[in-house]
Amino acid sequence: MYYIFLGPPGAGKGTQAKIFSEKLNIAHLSTGEILRTMSKNNNEIGRALKKTMSEGLLVSDELITKVVEQRILFDDCNKGFILDGFPRTVTQANNFDKIIEENNILIKSVIQIDVPEDILLRRITGRQVCKNCFKIYNKYFNPFPKNGCQICREKDIITRNDDNEDAFRNVRLKKYYEETRPLLDYYGSKNLLHCVDGVGSIEKIAEKIFNFVEGAK
Repeated sequence: MYYIFLGPPGAGKGTQAKIFSEKLNIAHLSTGEILRTMSKNNNEIGRALKKTMSEGLLVSDELITKVVEQRILFDDCNKGFILDGFPRTVTQANNFDKIIEENNILIKSVIQIDVPEDILLRRITGRQVCKNCFKIYNKYFNPFPKNGCQICREKDIITRNDDNEDAFRNVRLKKYYEETRPLLDYYGSKNLLHCVDGVGSIEKIAEKIFNFVEGAK
């Protein structure tokens, strides 16, 4: 059972991938998790990755593909995995196709979570993160409680520097349309793409995804 989750920034693909991986008991491989895990390795790729990240540079298509190639061979991926945040470009997707073919891995579905831009904007600009346990809240949809975090009772929140309208529209969303959105045509041509309406509660969206996967078996 091998899946790829796609979607614009703020679509909730990370949240849904985590729920889905727990339900199916398969590995959830987010780009952040992959980079953190593989940078700890004292080999050529691990050292190259650590150097790139420490210098604040972008990880190249070639390097991220090599990193993912090693990560999907870990034991926790034997029963399957969900990729969240990779591939990010058509070049990465082409390179990844060669890797999975060599390792006899067949992607079952590529799930795109679609959300209108106005809702994405509110999700991004309204994000509130607990300073202690990092639980995510949103001032529009699920405000940080006045009496403290529901999990740890922390009273303070933190916000990301790029959680603002200008950065969202002119950097993150622009980059998504230029680099990642073309993957929909790429995977659509392979009859792997399934689009899910990402508006609604986390539980309802998860139910839509799981119902599709169950029906596609």
